[in-house]
This record gives sequence, C-alpha cells and structure tokens, in this order.
Amino acid sequence: MIEKMRTRRRHNRLMRAAKAVIRDAAVGTVTASEAGRVTPAQVACLVFARHGMRIDDEEAADYLAAALVSLGYHSDHRPAPAV
Repeated sequence: MIEKMRTRRRHNRLMRAAKAVIRDAAVGTVTASEAGRVTPAQVACLVFARHGMRIDDEEAADYLAAALVSLGYHSDHRPAPAV
C-alpha cells in the first residue's frame, strides 16, 4: 500500500512538472504552438530542480506527451522512442 502511494505521488509530481513547463512555454506567446516545442530535457531539468528526482529522456518524453494531451495539445509531432 505504501508503495502504491509513493508511485502515485511520483506520477503526480512528474505530471505537474511537465504541465508547468508547457504552460510556461505557452504564456505570452501569440500561438499555442510554442507549447509543442517543449523538450523532454526541459521536463527532466524541472523535475530535478523541484523534486531532486533524476529521470531519463524516455520517461520525460512520456510525461511530456501525456501532459500535452491532457492540456489539449497534440503530441503527434513527438518522435517515437528508439527501440
């Protein structure tokens, strides 16, 4: 049960950070396309700065895509991760 709470808290922190990066990119821009130019590295940096958590680019890209979709943007332009 404690592990489930930790997992949920981690997920919420990562989603909040990804959404914050997107919102910051969209503030003050004429078009919303700037929000789609956010990189996974920006998400990873903010997560580390706010929470001291290190995440890799693949995980950051997943959270970035999820945050884009949840905020009403398209994530079609995101490259698929290399397998």
